[in-house]
Amino acid sequence: MKLEDYLPEVPEMTKSLGDIHNTLEWLNLNKGYNDASASSESGRTPTLGIETVVNGWIRNQMAYRKQLVQDIQTIAMQVEEIRAPLHHITNEVFRRGIKLVPDTEKPDHEEVERLKKYMEDCNIFDQSLEQVLRQVHFDLNSTDDAFIYLVKDYFVDKKDKSVNSKVREIRRLNPALIEFDLDNKGVPKHSHWVCPVDRNDVSETEGKCDKGHERLPVMYRYRHRETNIYLFNDEVIHVSKFSPSETYGWSPILTIFEKALTLIGMDKNLYRYFFERKMPSSMLMVHTDDPESLRRERANLIANVKADPNFIPMVAVSSRNQRGRVDMVRLFHTLQEMDYLPVRQEIRERVSAMWGVTPAWQGAPEAFGGLSTQTQQLVVMSRVVEGDQRIFHEKIFPSILKAFNVTEWKLELPNPEEKAEATRISFALQRTQLAAQLAQLGYDVNLKDSSVDVEEARFVVSGEPKMVEAQTKQMEQMVEMQDQQIEQMGQQAEMAQQQAAMGGGAEGGGEQQMSPDLAQLLQQQSEDQPLFKSKKPPWRRKHGGRWQGITPSNSDVSVQDETDKLEERTKKFFDTFATKSWMQDLADKGYPAPLIKEMSDDGTKLWFSQNESQYVAFLDDGRLSRVEKATFAKPPEPTKTESISSNPVIEDIMNDE
Repeated sequence: MKLEDYLPEVPEMTKSLGDIHNTLEWLNLNKGYNDASASSESGRTPTLGIETVVNGWIRNQMAYRKQLVQDIQTIAMQVEEIRAPLHHITNEVFRRGIKLVPDTEKPDHEEVERLKKYMEDCNIFDQSLEQVLRQVHFDLNSTDDAFIYLVKDYFVDKKDKSVNSKVREIRRLNPALIEFDLDNKGVPKHSHWVCPVDRNDVSETEGKCDKGHERLPVMYRYRHRETNIYLFNDEVIHVSKFSPSETYGWSPILTIFEKALTLIGMDKNLYRYFFERKMPSSMLMVHTDDPESLRRERANLIANVKADPNFIPMVAVSSRNQRGRVDMVRLFHTLQEMDYLPVRQEIRERVSAMWGVTPAWQGAPEAFGGLSTQTQQLVVMSRVVEGDQRIFHEKIFPSILKAFNVTEWKLELPNPEEKAEATRISFALQRTQLAAQLAQLGYDVNLKDSSVDVEEARFVVSGEPKMVEAQTKQMEQMVEMQDQQIEQMGQQAEMAQQQAAMGGGAEGGGEQQMSPDLAQLLQQQSEDQPLFKSKKPPWRRKHGGRWQGITPSNSDVSVQDETDKLEERTKKFFDTFATKSWMQDLADKGYPAPLIKEMSDDGTKLWFSQNESQYVAFLDDGRLSRVEKATFAKPPEPTKTESISSNPVIEDIMNDE
C-alpha cells in the first residue's frame, strides 16, 4: 500500500512545491543583477557557485572535516610506507635551500632587506621560511590542501585615508581548522564582510564600518578555540596538488585508505607475534596408553641433559600394537607461510607510486638491479621534485613577494640534481668546440663574460659566415702563385737558350759553365721550340700564340690538352665552390666546418673531412644531394723504383665509372 493511495493529492502538491522552490532560487540568484542593471543598458550573466551536489556535500561534511583531516594526518605520520615517501620528496625539494636571486640586471638591494630577515625568522615561534614551507609541503602531499597565513598589520594613511598593510608573520595553518566561507549557493565572498582595521566588526552585508572604512569580503574562516576568525583572500595562500578544485582537494591517502589500514594491521600482527605472544608456537601430541611413564621419562631426560650437556638420550618405542604416534600441531604460521614479505612489498610499491617515489629512494636493494633501471628511477623522482617546486615557483613565492612589495628579486628552489664535474666539463668542452667551428665559418665569436669559470663560459656569435669567400680567395692565390712559377721557369728557359746560342757562335771564347738542371731544361727547350719568339699579338699567333708560332709536335699537343682540362676543372671548381648553397647545405646536415680536399672533374663529387673523418658529398647543380662515408681502395704493392703516395685514393667515388 502506497501513500498516494490514501492521499492522492500528495504527489501533485510535492511537485508544485518543488517548482516553486526552484523558481524562488532563480529569482534570488538574478535579483541582485537585475537591480544593478535596471537603471542602465548594460548587464552580465549570473555568478554561479559550486554545484548543488558538491555544495551540499561540503556543508554536510563540515562537521566531520576536522576529524577526517586529523585521521589522515595521523595515518600519514604513523604508517612508515606513507611517511617515508613524503619525507623523501620534501627533503629533495628543499635539499639546496631557498635562494633569493635578482630578476633584473641591476636590482635594488634595499627592497629585500626585510624579506631576508623573514627568511631566517618569520613568526613568533622563530621558524625560518624554509621550516614553514616544509610543513606546508607535507600538508600538500598528505591532505592535498595547504594553507599559508600572512599575518598583517593594517594602518590608515593620514594623507589620503587609505588602508595599507604590512606583513608581520608567516604561519602555516592546519588544514583541519580552516574552511572556505561559502553562502547557501556555494559562492565565496558573499557571506561575511569584515573591516580590516577593526576585525571585530563582522557583518553579513557589505558597506562601511563604524569608523568609516570599507568592509572587505571574507574568503576563509578559521576555527580558533570555538570562535571563528574571518580571513581575506590576500591573507591566505591555498594550494592543491592532486585534485585542485574550486575549494578543497582530495587527499591521496583516501585513495589508498584500505592499503594503509592493511599496513597498520600487519605491523600490529608482527608486534603481537614477537612481543605479546602468550602461548607457545606449537605443541606435541603423543598418543600413548601410559602418559605417566612418558612424563617420568621426559623429566629424566631433562635432568640428565642439565647435568651433562653431552648426554645422549635413549628412547624406547614399543612395536607391539603399532598404534602409538607423535603429532606436532602448529599454533602460529611463519612469515613465509603467510607470504608476508611479498605482500608487504607489493603494498609498499603501490603506496609509493601514488606520490611518484621509486624504490631506489626508499633503500630497497632490489631497486639497484641495473644502470638503466636505476637511472630511469632517478629521472622519475627528479620529475616529481620539479613538479612540486613548480607549485612553489608559480603560486606561493609570487604571493609572498607581492606581500613584501618585492619586484626586482625572486625566490627560487634550485634543482636538486647536481651535475657531476665530468658532465660540466663535457658541456663546457662542447660549447668551446661549437664556438671554434662557428669561428671557422667566419662568424664573429666573442666571450660573453670575461671573469667566469671555465665550466660557465658562454659565447656570443654575430656577423655572417665568410668561410666560402676566404677559401675561394686562398685558392685563387695558390693558382696565381703556380702561374708565376711557370712564368719564371719559362723565362729561365729562354735565358738559357740565349746563353747557349751566344756561347756556341763565339770563336776562341771559353766555354760558359751552367747548372745541370738549367742545361737539361735548355736541351729540352732547344729540341721542342725554336730559338726565336714571334712578335705577333697572342690572338693572331698560331694556336692562339700558345706555341709562339711554331707547329707543336703530337706530344706537345697532348700535354697542352691535359693542361686545358686542368684549367677547365679549376674554373668549374671555382664556379661551384663560390656558391653558398651547397656549403649551407653541408652546415645544415651537421658539417659546419668541412675541410675541402678534392673535387671530381665534373663537379658532382666533393671529398672533404670533418672531425678527422672522411666524407664524399654528391652535388647536383650546385646543391647538396647526399653525403656518404668515404671508402679507400687498398694501395698497390710498391716496386723497387716506385713509392706509395701519401694521399689516399677514393675507390669508385671520386673517379668516373
